Amino acid sequence: MTYKSSAPTVEGFSKISFWREESVGVVTLLAPGLIDNTMLEEMIQVLSIAAVDDKVSSVLVTGSNFIFSRGLSVPKNRIYAELREYYKRIQSFVLFWMALEKPIFSAINGTATNNGLSLALLADEVFYSDNSKIIIDKDEPTLLLGTISIPERVLMENGTLIVDGIGTTKESMMEEVFEKTKRLQNISYYRTRRKRFTDFERILLQEEIDFLDFYLWCEHGSK
Repeated sequence: MTYKSSAPTVEGFSKISFWREESVGVVTLLAPGLIDNTMLEEMIQVLSIAAVDDKVSSVLVTGSNFIFSRGLSVPKNRIYAELREYYKRIQSFVLFWMALEKPIFSAINGTATNNGLSLALLADEVFYSDNSKIIIDKDEPTLLLGTISIPERVLMENGTLIVDGIGTTKESMMEEVFEKTKRLQNISYYRTRRKRFTDFERILLQEEIDFLDFYLWCEHGSK
C-alpha cells in the first residue's frame, strides 16, 4: 500500500486529519499546525481512539504543506480563566500522550517552531530530512516537556539546529517514514517513554508554578 500524499478530510476534525494506513494511525497537523484549544482536543480524542483500536499498532504524527507546527496559539480572548483552561488542556494532552501504550513517531516534514518542535520531540522516534527546519526564538514559553526534550534531541551543526533522530531523503520522506514506522512499531517504546522523561511529572508541576509567567507572556509578549 502506498502512503497517502495528502491528508483526507475527516468528519469531526478541523485542525488535524486522522486515518489508519495498514496498522499505523496517521495524524496530520493541518497547516499551519498551530497548537490551539481545538487541536489539543482533537489530539486527545485521537490518542483515546488509538488506545482502544486493536488495528492501530502505532501512531505517526506529521505536518502538511511543509509545516509541522508553528507553535502555540493562545485564546484570542486572553482573560485569566480561558488562558488557565488552555494551559491545563496542554497538560492533559501530555498526560494522554505519555499514557498511550503504543509507539508514537513524528515526522518533521517541514518547519517546526518553538512548541511545535517540542510536540515533535515528545515522540519515541523522530524522523527528519533536508526539508526539516527547526526554529527556536526563545520568546515563546517552553511547554510540552520541551525543557527535557530540546536539550536532549536538538543539536547545533555548522550553525544550524538539527534533530538527533532518524534521517530520510527529502524527495521520498513520508514513504520512507511509513515503511520504517511499520518495522519499528513492534518495539515496546512506551515502556521506556517514562524513563526518557523521568522528571515529566516534576516538569508539569514546574510549568504549573510558572503559569503566571505564561499568563504575562500571553498578555504582553505573544503575537
